[in-house]
Amino acid sequence: MPDLTWDVQKVNQQAAVIILSGSIDAKTVPSFQEQMNRVKDDGVIKFVLDMENIKYVNSTGLGFLVNLADSLDPRGGGIALVKLHPKVKVVFDMLGLNAFFKIFGSRNDAVASVTGAGKKEVEAAAPASVATATAPPPPSQPQPASLARGGTQSFAPVPVGEEVSVSGQQLECASCKATLIVPEPGNYKCPRCSAIFTYTRDGKANFLPRRRLTPIQMTLTCSTECTEGLVTMAGLLAKRAGFNEGLAKSMEASVRESASTICDKAYASNEQATYQVLMVASDNEVSIKFSDYGKKIEADMRDASGKSVFSVTRQSMDVFDLKAHPKGGNILTLSKRASA
Repeated sequence: MPDLTWDVQKVNQQAAVIILSGSIDAKTVPSFQEQMNRVKDDGVIKFVLDMENIKYVNSTGLGFLVNLADSLDPRGGGIALVKLHPKVKVVFDMLGLNAFFKIFGSRNDAVASVTGAGKKEVEAAAPASVATATAPPPPSQPQPASLARGGTQSFAPVPVGEEVSVSGQQLECASCKATLIVPEPGNYKCPRCSAIFTYTRDGKANFLPRRRLTPIQMTLTCSTECTEGLVTMAGLLAKRAGFNEGLAKSMEASVRESASTICDKAYASNEQATYQVLMVASDNEVSIKFSDYGKKIEADMRDASGKSVFSVTRQSMDVFDLKAHPKGGNILTLSKRASA
């Protein structure tokens, strides 16, 4: 039996129900992304995902769903989820993903919501077409990224954004600062961070304001489930901030090491002990602060393998700051940018 199966049922030209079964993991996420993009390319902007039989979703799958929802929002679309499996729902609740998706108890309720919401907007204006380009492999020296031309429709209406003067057809992304080459006027999406912009005939790029996440604050226990949930959230935020796959994995590894070290050294692996996490994601950067009231972690401590504590994190983070908590315990601050 396949590890992931799906059944696509069209509701109308713009809406579809997709019944999923299995797991969205490292093995199945490529086919999941391909299938979802195929449905989107067929004109669907309103998705109803029946996930009752999905037992697991990894960080790449979560990140793809959030990015897909972001891309559908300017066109009056979105994603509704149905019957989340209890194990998956715990992760969604803990990570605050309810803010990105509507979650329903029945398929009929979800279909009624997506087909009724936004009806006036869909009738009033046709969805804009946005071009997407695939980012090339990282070169030895920074090179401009080429974008394919978008549709001739402009955003209706285009929110007031940030105007950037450009020279000819080359410009700098207002979000991630990547150098982009635009072939001609139209609507485009940055291949690195997915920022959407319009390139006008008078040589200006109007970037739509990106939706910023509010700070996420959590109190977690030193359990494996909480650690893995935190790692998943960190990877998701990294991808939303424009991190490539390698940098997102590096962020995940640092967060896993940091949480594990706090649980091991500050709390002697007591799974009932708790620590606090504050996560802030903005364009191009993710910052994470850990705090606990356990035993002070000394810089010269060693982990189970004999390496210095936080060795991976110190090497990969742009900012690493470990200090004693004023009330006892530790405060660990991490920060990473997607690009220099």
